[in-house]
Amino acid sequence: MKSNNNSSAAQITRAYAWMLLALTTIISLAIITVVGYNLVENKRQQAISLMGSLQHSFIDNQPDWDYWAYTSPIDTSNTFVKITDDFPKKPTKTFYSKNTESFLDNTWDTWPLLSHIQYQDDQGFYYHILTTKTDKKGKKIHYEIWLSLNNAIHLFRLILEIIISITLLGFIVGAWLISLLAKRLNAPLVHLTVTAHKIVERPEMTHHEKLPVPQRPQEVHDLSLEFNRLLSHLNQQVIRDHQFVSDASHELRTPLAGIRGHVALIKRHGTAHPEIIANSLSFIDTESQRMQELIEDLLQLSRMDHAHLTLATTDMTTLIQTISQRYQTQIPQPVQLQLQANVSASVNAPSVEQILIGLLANASKYSPPDQPIIISLTQHQHNVYLTVADQGVGISAADKVKIFERFYRVDSSRSQKIAGTGLGLAIVARLVTLNHGKIVVTDNQPTGSQFRINFTAASPNS
Repeated sequence: MKSNNNSSAAQITRAYAWMLLALTTIISLAIITVVGYNLVENKRQQAISLMGSLQHSFIDNQPDWDYWAYTSPIDTSNTFVKITDDFPKKPTKTFYSKNTESFLDNTWDTWPLLSHIQYQDDQGFYYHILTTKTDKKGKKIHYEIWLSLNNAIHLFRLILEIIISITLLGFIVGAWLISLLAKRLNAPLVHLTVTAHKIVERPEMTHHEKLPVPQRPQEVHDLSLEFNRLLSHLNQQVIRDHQFVSDASHELRTPLAGIRGHVALIKRHGTAHPEIIANSLSFIDTESQRMQELIEDLLQLSRMDHAHLTLATTDMTTLIQTISQRYQTQIPQPVQLQLQANVSASVNAPSVEQILIGLLANASKYSPPDQPIIISLTQHQHNVYLTVADQGVGISAADKVKIFERFYRVDSSRSQKIAGTGLGLAIVARLVTLNHGKIVVTDNQPTGSQFRINFTAASPNS
């Protein structure tokens, strides 16, 4: 079993986990910073308020502690005060609130960035404020207050623990939920992969296999449809290739059987009946030539399966006139031209010549020798239309959809009376596609068929 650490579900879970961790960390730090700042700011405001009431309680050069405790806006039981009376030419006096002297005997720790906050191992955290008041006579009084931060620290610690607990719980639950959601979203893809693997591992394929199409999510639904379209196209191509090989084998088997039969006939009776040798050799020559044409057509079709033509602006009017005049001597039917002047298309000229000759040859096979073959050329906006019409036997509706398939020949032409390999129109259709064109066949009125090709007109500036 392969590890699924690199699956989409695992990657989504890891990405979400890191994002959630970063987000909760930032939020937690922001909350802690805001709460800590407000707690310290609150103590600073309390210290300033205490300092004001302390200065008002300093009467007759000494503090009135009872009055200060009574008039203070907060509880002073855990607050310590030190007042230093610095009079000129008089000894300095220092006043302490209750328990302040023993409180100040301990060692204090301070931090440069938080100079107002001091720490004692036995006492905890305190907010320290110092104010000096100087009168007109130069008398200085130094007021120092230590306001306990222990309650605020306890509250801050409680908030911190709650935030950390909620963060960890949210991270764990969130990662678990996103893992389930990612697996649920990834399940259709996993099912597609398993089904595709089963199709590949089958000992025999029917070439009609399809992948399941889930309704959700939409992206996987669309992907499944496109995969099935691709699979259908590939299956059809495989079926066509199999049919092509079968048809090619059948077409080659017939002349080979005839050739071998005449060779055997010459071996058995050639000495006693020399008159049969000439007929047999003529038959062998005809059939071998037919095989050569068939093999050349097969090779041409094979090359065109991966071919790419270079298209250029071509004067279609002049090109068709030249081709029809040259080919007229090879067919009995008269070729009539109905060409619009100065028509240009973006095509490959040699391949257009091969297309036109193929259509003329096909029309000549199935038309009476005294009936004309009409070639017309028109242009409408960005489209150039080339039509080859005959007055022959025509093509049935059932045959119209198949005549461009390889080796397909209508029933009336399967006899050996009409020469051909059944590949001519397949080659024409492929060449039209390589020229970025389209070909259709319709009935000609009153009789016969017409093949119409749509090419792209050349740009006026090209």
